[in-house]
Amino acid sequence: MTTDRPDVTRKIRRAAILGGLGLAVQLGAAFHWTPATFILSATIGAPLVLVGGALFLAAVWRNMRDKGAL
Repeated sequence: MTTDRPDVTRKIRRAAILGGLGLAVQLGAAFHWTPATFILSATIGAPLVLVGGALFLAAVWRNMRDKGAL
């Protein structure tokens, strides 16, 4: 087992938490859809999901590069 595995797991977990928070904001806004909740969903929820996805891709890319898969 390598020593960088907990680091990769931590990075992927952080990405999942940010993406989950973004989805939770969007879901909460969808329960009572008004112009204000749409703006909240668009300005907070969507960027959190995008940042979570980008962090996930960066963690996977770095892990593959370190393992020699790329």
